[in-house]
Amino acid sequence: MKRNIINLFKKIINIINNFRFRNKVSIIGNVDFSYTSKIYLSEGSNKQDVIIKDRGRMYGILASKNNGKITLEENVKIGYDSLIGCINSVTIGKGTAIAHNVTILDNNNHPINPIDRKIMYDSPWDSPYRSWKYSISKPIIIGENVWIGADVRINKGIIIGDNSIIAANSVVTKNVPENSIAAGNPAKIVKTNIQDEPRLIYLNE
Repeated sequence: MKRNIINLFKKIINIINNFRFRNKVSIIGNVDFSYTSKIYLSEGSNKQDVIIKDRGRMYGILASKNNGKITLEENVKIGYDSLIGCINSVTIGKGTAIAHNVTILDNNNHPINPIDRKIMYDSPWDSPYRSWKYSISKPIIIGENVWIGADVRINKGIIIGDNSIIAANSVVTKNVPENSIAAGNPAKIVKTNIQDEPRLIYLNE
């Protein structure tokens, strides 16, 4: 009885959140939102810039500025307190799971040149010079069936291949090939060919 009440409460929250986000994101299919979900659009971004597809589970934060394109393919999970910040492009493939407190940013958030940064910090808080668009950005592509552990940071321009794992607390500064495990700060490849690891789960095959 208690479980049924909890499930009913979750369904009600999901219906409310789908209604709340319908003007901020393009929802294709059934998407599970949490009360912790946040979606921010600014500097010209609109709902067409953020796409979440069927069976998505969105518990974190999506921020699109300057028409940055965020695409979550089918069955993608974004964990609690995880942030995707985009002014260019972030694409996450089918069946990828992103744990809690992960940061994925396709830009530096700020200029590199010291003069530009001084102009930014000397300007008012609402100044356009504080925009991400004045930082270097590069697209991020995360493949299908990728597992990204808690507290990971993924920097601009990164490509992570299908089926790979990023260990918790890693900082990804270089591309990760498919079927690999990357760990550390900066992340390094610590295992390859994980498709050859012993199977532990068997369905009726």
